[in-house]
Amino acid sequence: MHQKLRLLIILIVVSQFLLHLGAMGAYGFHQDELLYITLGEHLSWGYRETPPMIALISRFSTLIFGDSMLGLRIIPALFASFTVYLTGLITARLGGKHLAVFAACSTVAFSPAFLASGGLLVPQIFDVFCWSLCCYLIICVIQNPKPILPVLLGIAIGAGILTKYTILIYIGAVFASLMLNRENRKIFNRSAILNTFSTAFLIVLPHLFWQFQNGFPALMHLDELKETQLIHLSRLDFIIQQLLSNGTGVFLWLAGLFAIWQYKELRPYRFIPLAFLLVNIILIILKGKPYYAFGAYPALFALGAIFVERTIEHYQNAPRWAILVVLLIPNLLLAPVVLPYLAVEKSSKVFQWVQSNLKLDFPLRWEDQKIHIINQNFADMVGWQEMAIKTSKMYISMPPKERNATIIFAEGYGAAAAFTYFAKRYPLPPVVSLSSSFAMWAPENLRVKHILFFSSENMPTIPDKKYIKFGVIENPYSRIYKRGIYLSSHVKHTTLKWYASKWSQRRFASFDLKTNISLNGWF
Repeated sequence: MHQKLRLLIILIVVSQFLLHLGAMGAYGFHQDELLYITLGEHLSWGYRETPPMIALISRFSTLIFGDSMLGLRIIPALFASFTVYLTGLITARLGGKHLAVFAACSTVAFSPAFLASGGLLVPQIFDVFCWSLCCYLIICVIQNPKPILPVLLGIAIGAGILTKYTILIYIGAVFASLMLNRENRKIFNRSAILNTFSTAFLIVLPHLFWQFQNGFPALMHLDELKETQLIHLSRLDFIIQQLLSNGTGVFLWLAGLFAIWQYKELRPYRFIPLAFLLVNIILIILKGKPYYAFGAYPALFALGAIFVERTIEHYQNAPRWAILVVLLIPNLLLAPVVLPYLAVEKSSKVFQWVQSNLKLDFPLRWEDQKIHIINQNFADMVGWQEMAIKTSKMYISMPPKERNATIIFAEGYGAAAAFTYFAKRYPLPPVVSLSSSFAMWAPENLRVKHILFFSSENMPTIPDKKYIKFGVIENPYSRIYKRGIYLSSHVKHTTLKWYASKWSQRRFASFDLKTNISLNGWF
């Protein structure tokens, strides 16, 4: 790659990282981040709701940067930057020059979808990176089929599967598209495909064994996801969000779908738009979440940028950089809204203005498909510390002897993870929950006198009705607004029996902690 192209990519990469850096300490931990911190403290080859990679990244991040919010969000911001750099490499390999590299990289760096993806420690940005890396390696194989490349591709696929299972849709779509091209079939022959997928299989094998050992909890989680979230999703909303989520980037990826048929030298790379279309068709059919498809965009942006560059070159008097500024500026103006730069109250007003004036309500529509006053991503970041502080004050007020016979019971994984995290900062009793992967290390029976519990519902589900409500979440922008914190003193036998019954329902029939493969010994 030409040195000037590399410097241009690095300039965009650094600019995006600085944008993320400015918003890293805003609001509070996202409930999913708190969950992944907790999973990182219980390293294993698998969990109920996610493959193991995000827990491993969380553990590594904590060891290197500590468990502060700033430290936790550095690694996802870096991977967002790596994705921008990969986009630049893909664009250059496909024949793009300065204008194309600038357009593709700045779109991935600053479009609303990708800025938001890199702002939190969640699997999404690592998933996007793995998709982009796989695409880049496939392009390398097509251009220069060295024997090591299929192995590297297998490693990328294996790491992607351990990050998020959605990469299986992309890889299936990519290889189906590759097989439609005779030249690609010659390059990806039986030997290359065997090397790729055998390498990926060996990497994923411990996780597959863990799934088998524990009754395939990933399938159970998928069923639960279908019943609680995916069933509410609209296929039309999925399509609308694909068109709007990247801001002005929509012009680039639409151009990418068109470009591949315009230039003869790009024919070997037709798998890029074909795989993109297949992924979206599959996700529409399955009613997937809109962000599941984000990993297919960077390579398509590269193709679209090349088309824009060549079109501008064809018309010599065209204002080259002015067109790219038009692509860039609107996305940069959205950055303070997509990332938590504004106070949560001001962000709420912006989202509500968009709903009222632009008739776009999806930024305020949560997974329950109801319209709220704030974006769900932001609502997931506030209220948790308030909950922990109020519970801690109640716990401290109890006599020392009573504290030793007290636990916290949290009904939702967000509350359980928040209590677990903030127990390092405030006096809190042990945390028990049967939500999500917390059921994996929850005790079979409770032997306690008192329970401090947080209810994720308006009314607590605990059977003992002789409880007092000592706290309530007062932040109206929190997803747990008005949810109560309760104390059940001198817990009755019926409550303990109720817990044991719930435990047996939530635990997997084949789960056995004694035989569970663990990664804890590696750290």
